[in-house]
Amino acid sequence: MASPEPSELPSDAPGLPSDLTGAPGSVSHLRRYVSLRGPNARMWMTAAYFSAALTLGFLVVVGSMFWHVATEETTVGSVSLWAFAGLTMFFIGPGGNVFLVRGLPQRITRQGISADSDGVTVLQERKWWFPGEGTFIAWPEIHRIREVHTGGRRLLYFIEFALDTHRTESELPSWAESAESLDLEADPDAVTQFYVQVPHEHKEQILRMFERTAPLPAIVERSEPLR
Repeated sequence: MASPEPSELPSDAPGLPSDLTGAPGSVSHLRRYVSLRGPNARMWMTAAYFSAALTLGFLVVVGSMFWHVATEETTVGSVSLWAFAGLTMFFIGPGGNVFLVRGLPQRITRQGISADSDGVTVLQERKWWFPGEGTFIAWPEIHRIREVHTGGRRLLYFIEFALDTHRTESELPSWAESAESLDLEADPDAVTQFYVQVPHEHKEQILRMFERTAPLPAIVERSEPLR
């Protein structure tokens, strides 16, 4: 059972991004929170370590090149080789760091879903220079919440949100998927429809959280694998 974490839950108006620094305006007696880690966090951390190793290698190559030039122990061919190796490692190492440093906090921060008697919040927690973001959806807006399985031998698990209200792309979580991106059939009765990927080990916990906090638990549907 996930422990409540009221201080991490934004209380902004529906659809408005939040920096997640403010306390909730009201405290629900049914506040629950399930913390998820970004599905690609390990991949991003591995890329960051690899880029850091290449940066260190770049510094070693450049330092060695200047040392050999200063001691006059080099030829034109060897200097060219050192310079080419250093230039290559510069673009992969320090050059890649610019991209990684900018996006790393958002990729490795915890993602979460909270629910209370007022509605559902899909959020990414604040980490380092990433301010965090949250999307609040009131229960009257929600037409259906459904579990969806996609994939062949390796199943991927999603929570589908079908809304009766219109939300623009900027008003949805940045890590949400659409029916088109997942090659699924769109629901003609839903004004807005999006999917959030969740780990298999948290799927049941999230569905039970919705059932226990929704005014009408019947809006939570369980489905068989679609494909």
